[in-house]
This record gives sequence, structure tokens and C-alpha cells, in this order.
Amino acid sequence: MSIKHFILLSIVYLLVTFGTLVHAANLFVPAYFHPSNQPIFWSHLVEAAQTVPTTVIFNPNNGPGISADPSFTNAIDRVREAGGKVIAYVKSNYGERPMDNILQDIDSYIAFYAIDGFFIDEKTADGSDENIMYYETIYNYIKNKSSHYSVTGNPGVVPDEVYLSKPVVDELVVFENTIRSYVNFRPENWQHTYPKDKFIHIVYDANSDQMKQAFNEADKNHAGHLYITNDRLSNPYDSLPQYGREMLEMSIVTPK
Repeated sequence: MSIKHFILLSIVYLLVTFGTLVHAANLFVPAYFHPSNQPIFWSHLVEAAQTVPTTVIFNPNNGPGISADPSFTNAIDRVREAGGKVIAYVKSNYGERPMDNILQDIDSYIAFYAIDGFFIDEKTADGSDENIMYYETIYNYIKNKSSHYSVTGNPGVVPDEVYLSKPVVDELVVFENTIRSYVNFRPENWQHTYPKDKFIHIVYDANSDQMKQAFNEADKNHAGHLYITNDRLSNPYDSLPQYGREMLEMSIVTPK
């Protein structure tokens, strides 16, 4: 165990024992890598879940695939046993994907894995009646399966408020882009009428200093969940950030 690792765990122990563990932002991790190919990454996710509130998106095959994958079953169980949440990736193609296909994905995930909810990707931002009806169908279908399942929508930008006020999601990814774009992010006024835990920011192509700055501004940006990585397009989520240890430290704030 490195000195840095030991110090971090010591801080966590002292806070849990003598104070309240406070977080700058919860971790929200798109884990688009296979456990058998990258077992160390999943071990890092388990470690994160033991330390701070952590949600992990898993994505076996741009969806659930045709059967349960034992490697994912084991990895998911380990993260959940460590206190983390694991949610399943479902693409929606901005309201164009056939509803039957989406509902089948949801059913398959539930049959294959023990999960905590669903991540509805490629979500529309425009709150038209047609769009709201589409995503409300998905939301109600999931909640009818279990009220304990969370539903996270990803338009990648701040959408119309109706998505939360209706609601058709429980949480929203309101930013997904590069750190270069993130420096100009400002929350909309309506967001401040909701708890910041409703909002998720995902930032890629960021160096270590930029990551630290983003965590320092999480409260100002009204972000309850945050993920920042140095990885970049075409797939910025096929690895974990090189500064993962520092990011874990940044998510912990000493109680006042």
C-alpha cells in the first residue's frame, strides 16, 4: 500500500469514526469496459464505492446482450456489496428507437442482473409532448417493475424543466462534453429549485489540474454527481482516469 493510499484511508477512517463524512460530489462512473479485460478497473470501482457514494453504469454490449455474463454478474455484485449502486445502460436514440426494443432491454437486464436502476442514454432535451410521452412510457415501465429502480436520463445538456417536474427521470446528466466546454457551464435558474443530487456532470479530456478545479466548483455548478476523466473521444469511457486516486480524494471534504 502506498503512503498516499494509506493517508487517504486514514482520513476516511477518522471522519467515519469522529465526524461526518461529507462529499464535494458523488462519483458517477460510465464503466464501459469488460471486467474480464480490465479487472483492475473494476477493483478500483469497488474501492471507490467503499469510500464515497458511487454509481456505476455498466454496458455489456450497447445493451444487455442475449444472456447474463458471469464476469459482469460478479463485478456488479462486488460493487454493490461495497456500497455502490450499479445502473444499466439503455440507448434511446433521441426518442427514435422503437419502444418495444427499449422495454425488452429493460426486461433482459432485470432477468440477468441484480441492479439499482437504468441509464437512459441519447435522451432528448426538448420537452415536446411527443418526447415527454415517449420517456414517460419508459419511466413508468421501470417504476412498475420496482419503485426502487432509479431512472437517469442523459441529454448531455440542460433540458427543459418538464423532464424533472413531470417527472420522467429521477436524475439528469446536464453536461457531457470536454473540459474546454465545461469552463463555460452555468446552471439554468430552474435547476436551483431542485436538490443538486438531481444533476450529473460528465467531463472528459481533462488533465489533473482541471479535474481539481471542476471538483472545487461542483457546488457552484449545482452538480451533485461528477465524473471527470483524461480519456477522450472516440470513447472516453473505455478506461478509468489516470488521476483516479486524486479524484477520489477530491470528492471528500473535511466536515466543518
